[in-house]
Amino acid sequence: MADPVELLANLVRIPSINPRERAEPAETELAENIAQWASERGMQARTEEVLDGRRNVIVTLPGDDDRPLLLESHLDTVETDGMTIDPFEPVVRDGRLYGRGACDAKAPLAVFLTAMARLAERGPRPRTVVLAGVVDEEHLYRGVTALRASGLPTPVGAIVGEPTELRMVVAHKGCMRCRIEAHGDGGHSSQPWDKTNAIEVAADVVRYLQREHAPRLASLARPLVGPPSLAVTLIEGGQGPNVLPDSCVLTIDRRTVGGEDPHEVWAALRAELADRWPVTVHEPHIVDYSLDSDPADPFVRTVAGSLRESGLDAAPLGVGYGTDASKIALDGVPAVVFGPGSIACAHTADESVPLDEVRTAVDVVERVLRTGGAPA
Repeated sequence: MADPVELLANLVRIPSINPRERAEPAETELAENIAQWASERGMQARTEEVLDGRRNVIVTLPGDDDRPLLLESHLDTVETDGMTIDPFEPVVRDGRLYGRGACDAKAPLAVFLTAMARLAERGPRPRTVVLAGVVDEEHLYRGVTALRASGLPTPVGAIVGEPTELRMVVAHKGCMRCRIEAHGDGGHSSQPWDKTNAIEVAADVVRYLQREHAPRLASLARPLVGPPSLAVTLIEGGQGPNVLPDSCVLTIDRRTVGGEDPHEVWAALRAELADRWPVTVHEPHIVDYSLDSDPADPFVRTVAGSLRESGLDAAPLGVGYGTDASKIALDGVPAVVFGPGSIACAHTADESVPLDEVRTAVDVVERVLRTGGAPA
């Protein structure tokens, strides 16, 4: 029988650091390893190139109903700079497994694969199960974007693997990040009269965003995640100490909630600011969608029921970080986020995951697969 701890250790040993914009096949060795492991246990497996030789892995376990239940998690990890442990030599200590990706998100991958292997060995298989291990979640989400375009039949539901401390996450925020460029006249700093100073314009914009725009977002609060937010995170401007600046650029991080489209949020902000100041609100350089799954959906209730059978808290949860689930949900798929470990341990210098949670998560997921995603 598949051992999720042994499998997790093997996954951690394979580096899969997101290369950001470098053209490197960073996750491909891991994808191929997973494909081989699954094939040896009677499952169908293939890899699909996304870009630069970076490959998603798709594992399929056929069932009586062809409409699949999707298990999705990401192959890539963040960098290892500053780690206080050997990132790729997993160590078990005090009931935890340590290594880069142990928590985020190779533990969910090990959980999903182990649950599928048990189903392959013992049945029943009421529904086809598809596992997708995707690239680039830690950067620009290109792996899940390729998955959505791959022709996969619309799943009956999806469990997306992330560290949630065995809670069922049904809602999280999205984001819209863009640059606001304030314009000025330029010129010699000894003659500032009657000239527009781009830095002063930018300062006015910041004050307006903080004092007038952001407070209005409170009215858009959602039950599990609270209100949207807006923060100014970067400022760049000026050419020299004796030159009036003709440009000053602000970067903003606008977090969105269910019911908000990030592109519409950007368009409304652009119109609001351009009516008041000489600014260009550039198109978003990062857009991510919020997740707002219905706790009453039959698939979501199935996951909740499995949690209760394991003695776990089945109440729906909202979180502030983003996941691939929001992209999958764009296609009308009820999606939940679930996995062992805590987000507080993700990306840390001594990343780890509690092994008792890994084993419990296998039971929860296997139970969902045995129901075919329909409530009892």
